[in-house]
Amino acid sequence: MTLFTGGTVYLEDGFRKGVDVLVKGKKIQRVGVNLTAPKGTETVKLKSGQFLAPGLVDAHCHLGLFEDGVGQIGVQANEYGDYNTAYVRSMDAIFPKDMAFEDARRGGVFAVGSFPGSANLFGGMCSVIKCYGETLEDMLIDGYHGMKMALGENPFRVGQSLNKAPHTRMASAGLIRKILIEVRNYMKKRDAAEKSEKKGGRGKKKKEEPKPFDIDLGKEHLAMLLEKKIPSRWHVHRRDDIETAIRLAEEFKFNVVLEHCTEGWLIPEFIAKRKITCVIGPMDTARVKYELKYRDERAPYVLHKAGANVCLMTDHPVMPIHHLRMCGAMAVRGGCTDDEAMAMMTSKPAKLLNIDKDYGFIKKGRLACLAVYSGHPLDMRSQVEHTWIEGEQYC
Repeated sequence: MTLFTGGTVYLEDGFRKGVDVLVKGKKIQRVGVNLTAPKGTETVKLKSGQFLAPGLVDAHCHLGLFEDGVGQIGVQANEYGDYNTAYVRSMDAIFPKDMAFEDARRGGVFAVGSFPGSANLFGGMCSVIKCYGETLEDMLIDGYHGMKMALGENPFRVGQSLNKAPHTRMASAGLIRKILIEVRNYMKKRDAAEKSEKKGGRGKKKKEEPKPFDIDLGKEHLAMLLEKKIPSRWHVHRRDDIETAIRLAEEFKFNVVLEHCTEGWLIPEFIAKRKITCVIGPMDTARVKYELKYRDERAPYVLHKAGANVCLMTDHPVMPIHHLRMCGAMAVRGGCTDDEAMAMMTSKPAKLLNIDKDYGFIKKGRLACLAVYSGHPLDMRSQVEHTWIEGEQYC
């Protein structure tokens, strides 16, 4: 057992002094004031000015899919050549020994959503992974978290470069609509075939063998979307693309999460009234394309104030994974409180990724994935001095 005492602790309701945290095995056993621990418990006394926080959670990145220090051969996040690659899964390309995972662990980031890129209208299945483990089997939490989709410059720029559709925003929306109609028809035929197979020809004069139904992997993945088993994780920057994404989601009645949502702060009430989650970021890059023209560090605050659910992301490798807390610091500079910004990197993304029973909180029953900072986590002069992963000190 390990008892953390002293310093300042980030809890679900904000930063608190004088709070102790008792860890037993892999999990947090108790959180409270003046805790007494059994004999033999290791005590970690935090110094004045040190902070204890739960492991950070990146709601959207490409960790393990753009291998650090390798170059083009390590770029595995986009399957170019077709606007619809719904049949692929990011879990099949994540490299567990990517050196960026070490950066994540030493930077206090312990779980992430690692997604396909945004070259395609339908990019494939998103994964949720731990940032530690020897094999993907160790690391994988969910290989079917959501369907990556994209609108705007990326898919039609790729289409233009390949001389294939889409070339415009019109075609992007039209092709998405076309594919989803095909998927709905596919689901009807599939369900009818399953029903026929169960009946086995009963009631007919002569028993007939049911006709075989050809399974289509991409359509099966998209059927999960239309059945609301998974959300769309939709790459959108401009306000018109944001509106198109929402329009299509409402037309086909599936759940949507807005990724980047760069111009969302210009239409906050439009988004907030639909209770849509916005994953904002990366916060600290140049405006390298037109869609980033109106990017603003006030975006998390404006959307949060309007009532939208806001998470932050690095989009690693666009921002290095261990700079996630820099996104939080910029959100504070844009108007958020420290507590609000921390929630956007801990509890909120944990809930979005459906891992909040283990990550995102210093709370009884959660995994003891913890980081000790030399100063306030949102002060970029602070260092991550120590980390614990599932109760074991890592560094």
